[in-house]
Amino acid sequence: MLSSQKLETTNSTMENNGENSGGERHNDATIGEERHLVMRMSRFGRSTLARVQRRSHSRRSNRSESVFQDNMFPAYRWLLPGWIVEERRMNTGRIYKYFYDPAGNMYYSRAEVLNAWERLGMVVIP
Repeated sequence: MLSSQKLETTNSTMENNGENSGGERHNDATIGEERHLVMRMSRFGRSTLARVQRRSHSRRSNRSESVFQDNMFPAYRWLLPGWIVEERRMNTGRIYKYFYDPAGNMYYSRAEVLNAWERLGMVVIP
């Protein structure tokens, strides 16, 4: 579920005085909303988000907007601390979900995440 809460380019938006890499302006309300979303994430989630944004900044698409969430959000309480999910809403309305571990590695589905946990020797009860 993609909410109206948008966290597209949190750090770069704030550092570029309201301009993101696409050149569009963000007003102070948008920047404040993005900052609020990041503060709602756990410390581990913010750390993972910083890693993911450093890696994927050059691959950003203007055809989508992204929301990052961690286990502090009700739909993703099943995630372990430090894991985050990115929901990308395309202009067509299609939503893609990408999961990231604390190292910044990407997984394409919940099943892939659960399999990764099992490979690490964790007991997973779906």
